[in-house]
Amino acid sequence: MATQKRHKRKSIQNSDPGKILDLIISLNEETCAQLQIKINTYLCEECEAELVLQIVVNGERMEASIEAVGASTLPRKVKICMSQKLSDVLKTPTEQTDLLTNFEADFQAIVTPFVVKDNEKKRIVMFPIVDKPFSIIVCVVAPKIVEENVATLIYECFLFSWPTLKKSICYEYECSLKQKCQQLLKVARRLFTRVASLDTLLQIAMEQAKKLIKAEYCSVMLVDVERMELVESCYKLDKEVIERRFPLNVGIAGYVIQSGSVVNAKSAKEHPAFDPTIDGFPGIDCKTILCFPIREQTGIIGVGQLINKIGDPYFDGMDEEMALAFSIYCGVCIMHSVVYQKIQEAHIRNTLANELVMYHMKVSDGEVSRILECTGFHNHPHLSSLHFNPRALPMRELPCYAVKMFKDIGFDTKFNINQHKLIRFVLHVKKGYRDVPYHSWLHAFNVAQWAYAAIINYKLVQHGYFSDLQALMYLIAGLVHDLDHRGTTNSFHIQGQTTLAALYSSEGSVMERHHLAQAMCILNTEGCDILQALPRRDYDRAIMLLRDYILATDLANYFKNLNDYKGISMDYQKGNRVHTAALQSLLMNAADLSDQLKDWGSVKKTAAAVLTEFFKQGDVEKSRGDLPPTTMDRDKCFIPALEVQFLQGTCIPLFDILGRIIPKAAVCTKIIENHIERWEAAKPIFAEVPTTAGLSVLLSPELDNLIELNLKEKDRLRLEAEVAAGEQPAEQS
Repeated sequence: MATQKRHKRKSIQNSDPGKILDLIISLNEETCAQLQIKINTYLCEECEAELVLQIVVNGERMEASIEAVGASTLPRKVKICMSQKLSDVLKTPTEQTDLLTNFEADFQAIVTPFVVKDNEKKRIVMFPIVDKPFSIIVCVVAPKIVEENVATLIYECFLFSWPTLKKSICYEYECSLKQKCQQLLKVARRLFTRVASLDTLLQIAMEQAKKLIKAEYCSVMLVDVERMELVESCYKLDKEVIERRFPLNVGIAGYVIQSGSVVNAKSAKEHPAFDPTIDGFPGIDCKTILCFPIREQTGIIGVGQLINKIGDPYFDGMDEEMALAFSIYCGVCIMHSVVYQKIQEAHIRNTLANELVMYHMKVSDGEVSRILECTGFHNHPHLSSLHFNPRALPMRELPCYAVKMFKDIGFDTKFNINQHKLIRFVLHVKKGYRDVPYHSWLHAFNVAQWAYAAIINYKLVQHGYFSDLQALMYLIAGLVHDLDHRGTTNSFHIQGQTTLAALYSSEGSVMERHHLAQAMCILNTEGCDILQALPRRDYDRAIMLLRDYILATDLANYFKNLNDYKGISMDYQKGNRVHTAALQSLLMNAADLSDQLKDWGSVKKTAAAVLTEFFKQGDVEKSRGDLPPTTMDRDKCFIPALEVQFLQGTCIPLFDILGRIIPKAAVCTKIIENHIERWEAAKPIFAEVPTTAGLSVLLSPELDNLIELNLKEKDRLRLEAEVAAGEQPAEQS
């Protein structure tokens, strides 16, 4: 408690120590109002006064309130205007006296019902108890003792009672603040559940702001950046929306936009910026107004106005804090709503674009009928071979063979796949591939064919490596794993910041995630939903398997997990989920790279197709100012070395691991080693021409003859070396 100039002592002179002690003992765990009543009753008796009351003043905000008058508690805490008279009392360390009729009307309205109605003018002695953050102005009405003694009695009473009363005031203030914060969190929670519609959000925001801060009216105005205006949407009882627009520099709202600060006008009409056209509602008497900015990261996006405090003469400091906190949540929700709407619009545009694409990809009933009625020869004897070259089949019959693979394994009956849907699905997938040199429909069929052959030859289901569902999704993944491939790599999209990179780069495997999205689009297309008959649990599992298979084709994932794969292959355990997932990825990689298991002629064609894609990508990277990798640069890429590196670094480890898990797959390594030998024999041939001519050499019909000559020469030198090595021990003996 601040010391008083006339009351520096800490002892009792005019008060009865016994009564003071009884009073202090009685101040136990009561509400603030009850404590005030006990102190009022004590002072009323000691000062022989008609009435005693206390005005609690928040010194930081200069706000005054009254909770109890005499021995009566008011229905609620009533705020009164902090008049100049009350401010002067706090600044003066002595008592002050004035007539009740000279006080503000709000103070008189509270006190008058409690005083005796006679013709005498009521004299009020005011004495301040100054402290931080709260102070008290004790008002003694019509005391019969000397005024100086009144001040002494008040001082001596509060010398002992103020600590208890102050703690009670602070406690109730903190409780009120906590309650407000809880209400604010409830409001925020409700706002965040209504971001789907901006109009609904604004309407709820206004309703919640009114309830939170207890205002008669509320409005939210947003800044229209294009027209540089404030826009307010008013809602009538019939839910009709009326839009009002105002310049940014008009009224208190305009002042808040420009200054960025809160305006709490306790007398709205006296504020210099007040403009009735914007600061209020038509036909509403605007007495008090609390106007606050609504912000987000980029700045102020609007203003909120609360008009006429309910039950109090003005909005207080706590209302200001709540309004500011509310404005932050409101701003975040508004921006989320705007972003949500943009996302929805983008989703709609994307859906329309997909519908357009799917329309042009649409498979007609006639196309389905042609497959059903096809009388072509679809029983190639080597279709189920792991080394079969799909180029031996006519391109027009590949869809028929794809359908045949599902039927041969019995997937159509096991999973109740409708024949028309299966054919439409295959034809949709075929149309989903672009005309690129390598990652085309032919490559997809080749991968699916190897998966089909692996299921049959390795007996993946019969030997417990796969379940029927895993085998089905393995075959489907082979068909869809490169859908809409653009003939470019993941790094190309990431470095070029393409649309696909913007969609998927944060998750990694850009192209693979795009292929998966396209596959899901087809599977969800009416008439192509071949998984529709699956139970819900199996369907969810099937989609997860499809995702895992397709993502496995990203070689970055293969190299990242290579050491784990090696460890698993040393002690593979059927039924172990981790081991099974590893085998799924390995078999998917094997199918994707199965071109390297074909005959040498097919391997050369595959290499030419892949390099054509690589070099086209390198040309584009050069055109945009980037330095392409050596493998993509037609001016630097030495083809035989690249192929040897690929086979030794990628394919040999893959099929070596696979051979340890599935013994029948071990033979694949020998085939690749033979191809490596041929590429090694090709190095001198490619070395004789400029690097830029490498692709032409690869496609030359003379290449095979030259390779054969080099291989024979290599064999001759090897035999001579062996003979020489055999003669040397004979001579020594």
